[in-house]
Formats: sequence, structure tokens, C-alpha cells
Amino acid sequence: MKPKVLVAAPVCQWYDYCWFEFKAFLKNMTYHNKDIFLVDNSKDRAFFDRVRLDFDVKKTEHLKSIRDMVTRDHNIIRDKFLEGDYDYLLMLDCDTIPPIDVIEQLLQGDKDVNSGLYFGNHDINGELKVMPFAWVFSKEEKDWDNTGYLVEQEIFPGQLMKVAFTGMGCVFLSRKVVEKVPFFYSKEMAAWDDRWLGHDVWKAGFEFWCDTRVKCKHLFMGRTMDYHDLKKQGRA
Repeated sequence: MKPKVLVAAPVCQWYDYCWFEFKAFLKNMTYHNKDIFLVDNSKDRAFFDRVRLDFDVKKTEHLKSIRDMVTRDHNIIRDKFLEGDYDYLLMLDCDTIPPIDVIEQLLQGDKDVNSGLYFGNHDINGELKVMPFAWVFSKEEKDWDNTGYLVEQEIFPGQLMKVAFTGMGCVFLSRKVVEKVPFFYSKEMAAWDDRWLGHDVWKAGFEFWCDTRVKCKHLFMGRTMDYHDLKKQGRA
């Protein structure tokens, strides 16, 4: 019997611009022993009513703090996973489109934590630059004061490599990890729960891996909102 996988993501009306493509990806995934579960945190129910025509989806309250909202929804997904008989959780962002055989590819790595690779805007000393959502320890493992972005020779042509952490856009977690590591972030830092997932994965005795051959499309260019503006407003 193939491992049973829960494929899950928070969704929101803000991502209506890429919903058609994300929905098509979910429907065309080649791995069959899976369930799909979405959590909609939109301000109203219009987007939720569209999503539930195709998928199992839970409606949650829209909050002022986006980090609070997304972290809460990641933990709702975690609860759904733990209540079921799932072996792996594939956590996605709804603007990230992996290959349709992403589960098969990530399973081949045989890791408790494995992720695909995608790129997006990062604030580098006040300038937005397109960089990978993956970071490595610059000096030694678990040295969180010294992490850096992957470099070109690590990204192309691609490899299965140990990293500090990645973004939450395409992360594959075994049940052993999900049982031990809830989603969390600290308000004392600007980081989201993806960085803290990496920290807590390593703290719990696991390793964090990224398969840079599993490259995902990131549809960040079509956003109607800007996270960097929302951050200035105190919402992110």
C-alpha cells in the first residue's frame, strides 16, 4: 500500500487570480492515495462557496494579523492530519504550483522533511530581489545566526540537499514530524512560521531537506496585495 498523503493549503480571496491554475494542479496530481483539504480565511464567504464546489474546505475567520491567520490555519491542517490515518502531509501555498508528480518525487527522497524549490521577492537591504525560498546554514548545522540563500550551483541542475529551512510553499512532512512539531512563530522576529518550522524540526532531532530538482512555479507577480506594504501596516 502506498503511503497516504494529506495535501493541504490555506486559501483566500486574495489569490483568486491564481485559483484556476492551483485548482487544475490539485485535480491533475498523479498520486492517487491522497486527500485534499483547504482552509479559507477570506473576509466573506463568496470565495469559500466557489472552493467547496470542488474540494473539502473549512472556513476560518479573517484576522488583521496575516501571520496569526496563516499560522492558525496551518495548525488546523495539522489537526486534520493527526485525526486521520495519514502518513505524510504535503503543505502548499495556493500561489505555488509544483509538478503534478510532486508527491512521487518527494517520496523518492525518503526523508522525514523534504521540500520543493521556488523563488520570489525578498527584501534585501531595502531592495526587492528574486531569490530562492530556501536557506542553508552558512557555518555549521543549527547555527541560526548564520544562514544564507542557496547559490546557483546548488540550484542548477538540482540535487537533494540538506538545508536550514524553506518557505512553506511546498513542504512534505512525515507523520513523525507532524506529531512532534506544531506550527508557531515569534512576534519578536519578522520571520513567519516557515523559519520556525525549520528551527523546530532541527530541535526535535530531524533534518530538513530540499530537492532542488523539484522546481515549482510561484505566481507572486499577479498578487493584488503586497506583503511588504502589509508589513509596513503592521499586518504581516
